[in-house]
Amino acid sequence: MRRLILSAYVLVGFGLAAAHAVEPSAHEPQFAQAELWPAEVQQTAYYNETWPAAPLFVWTATGKAGKETDPKNPANWAVDGKPASTVPGEADDVLFPTGTVIRLKEFASLTIRHVTVGKSVEVAKLLQLRPKGNIWIKESGSVAEMGNFTGPKHVFLRNDNRDFRRIQAYIANKVSFNKPLGSSLEIVGTIVAHDEMGFFCGTVIVGPGARLVPGNRSSQPIYPDAKLVLMSGSSFHKRGNQPYETDLIVSGQLLAGTAERPLTKDCTLGLSFKTKGEKGILTPEPNGANANDFGLVVNPSGTLSVQSADPAKARLVITWNGLSSSQHHKSDEVDPIDRWVDVVLQGKVSLTGVHFDRIRTGGVHLADPAMRTTGTLTFGEHNHGKPVDLFMVLAKPIEAKLVYSAASLPKPASQGGGKVDNPDENR
Repeated sequence: MRRLILSAYVLVGFGLAAAHAVEPSAHEPQFAQAELWPAEVQQTAYYNETWPAAPLFVWTATGKAGKETDPKNPANWAVDGKPASTVPGEADDVLFPTGTVIRLKEFASLTIRHVTVGKSVEVAKLLQLRPKGNIWIKESGSVAEMGNFTGPKHVFLRNDNRDFRRIQAYIANKVSFNKPLGSSLEIVGTIVAHDEMGFFCGTVIVGPGARLVPGNRSSQPIYPDAKLVLMSGSSFHKRGNQPYETDLIVSGQLLAGTAERPLTKDCTLGLSFKTKGEKGILTPEPNGANANDFGLVVNPSGTLSVQSADPAKARLVITWNGLSSSQHHKSDEVDPIDRWVDVVLQGKVSLTGVHFDRIRTGGVHLADPAMRTTGTLTFGEHNHGKPVDLFMVLAKPIEAKLVYSAASLPKPASQGGGKVDNPDENR
């Protein structure tokens, strides 16, 4: 019924772009349209989540050139087909239809439930969205500031702008995932941050064929109560090679596949090569470059494991990301020079189903030498040396510090955080 009201409202009430009564959206995902979703969608947690009925707020401002539109003004909204007397809140769903315009002079924030951004709609930088439900950004649509993900439900975060080089794939400067234990967020499509991503609590799943891309000027922490899971055909890599500091620091869990959804194709962890003080690649100031920079560090409290339907064919590929060694100048372009990466593996690590390629000689630092002889481990053709020469044993444990911008450091949901807005988020 709500979908029919929305269709009539869009077509007649305000003269906006026509919307079909069953137009897929964050609040009406239309999972039955198989061509829109991964083949295993019915196995996902977000597919099986239940949601109570909620008001649907539709943004109505088409805005003349240069005219400000205020999301805190009810006159710019309709709710369930009627003019709104209030603005949406955290229990409400939101739709920004194709043909509407968001233009602000001052910062504003909306904490909402599901949100859909229509084709070619630009949700301007001064409007910060804080959705706690499903998110769907349609092709050529964009959101400039949506980087705080909380809420107790299993949700999807979908962006149909698949090319990570396109500005429409970016959703915020900084992104923090801080959902309660037992809840999850699954990436569909491509999600990019200009700067860092922090995994503070809950489960983030990079869905089949999806891509999660943090910026290339910071380390990404996985806190003890957080999980990052890569599914079949997915990838995690920076938007350009970062030649200093550590790409990914794991004190929680880094997983490839799950027992319920084992890998059926390779997934990729694309790491940055590090200069290790080498001259002539990148001037190390102001960040520096030293021998303790790695692509990946699994801390003593961390976990790395793979669940695969066939560990010889469906693997976690740990390799160089292949991107430019320059931090800022065309950093998303392919680097023509062969590079190699380094990793530190401690804690609860199983290398069954792991495939190493483009690894530096002595670049796999093991806390326990038995790790390399247990299970099914394979090697690519582009390593710096023979398989036996890739490994070395750590003289002592390395405890890489979990870092994130102090101005926006959330408290993990498991410690009472993730319930209220953080005014410094994305600043």
